[in-house]
Amino acid sequence: MLTRTVLHITDPHLLAQPGQILHGWRVHDAFETVLSTALAATPEADALVLGGDLVDDASVAGYRWLNTRLTHIAIPVLAVAGNHEAPDIMQRELSCAVVHGQIELNEWRLLGLNSHVAGSAAGQLGKTQLAALSQTLAADSRPTVLFVHHPGWSIGSPWQDAIGLHDRDALAGIIAKAPNVRALACGHAHQAQSVTLANEATGTLTASTMRQFAPGANSFAEAPEHAPGYRVLKLNNDATVSSIHHRVEAARCAYVGPEAS
Repeated sequence: MLTRTVLHITDPHLLAQPGQILHGWRVHDAFETVLSTALAATPEADALVLGGDLVDDASVAGYRWLNTRLTHIAIPVLAVAGNHEAPDIMQRELSCAVVHGQIELNEWRLLGLNSHVAGSAAGQLGKTQLAALSQTLAADSRPTVLFVHHPGWSIGSPWQDAIGLHDRDALAGIIAKAPNVRALACGHAHQAQSVTLANEATGTLTASTMRQFAPGANSFAEAPEHAPGYRVLKLNNDATVSSIHHRVEAARCAYVGPEAS
């Protein structure tokens, strides 16, 4: 079994038009800097996963801009929805990505889950999706990496745990019964974290491509000392997953200050 390489990039919060500013960030510029850096630094990448909160204003124009950018990427792309999203528009407009589906990398399988809840910052997979996931994992023993926007565990930041995945315990129960789940990769938290889950599976958070949040904060707090980033997941030939989180200092140039928001 060959080692496979997957790029995880998340939370770009794109807007309808390039050049628009959100929370002091030229979000398209920040995303492009992180994406181009990740692709250039990882020529061996076998797939790209976009981890949600892709288009902050859920605009058709925003998804179309992203889809046009994806036409220039030669590897398969998997995309999952975040809370800042319109999953139906995302599904329709991102023709260059697999949305909430499956990508196969020979012996490995990547599964994208939908945690979007309309009108809520928190996420939920729901009983129907969880039951389908359980059946999918039981029917195929191949090593699998799950991708969901909202973190599937308590990340140790009370305000973020309150708007995290509300049925994370149910997801954890499924992972505990499915030793073929080797990793769960999430976004939403605008920070990097790595934990060990049931069956020695790896749980990861990946930084946003724009502003960062402070780890462990009780209430909302940004972390300007941390640059935007991305994560490289290595799907190893012994069915383990290792990863390295990278910060992209050059993406700081996309920050123009809160007065410009």
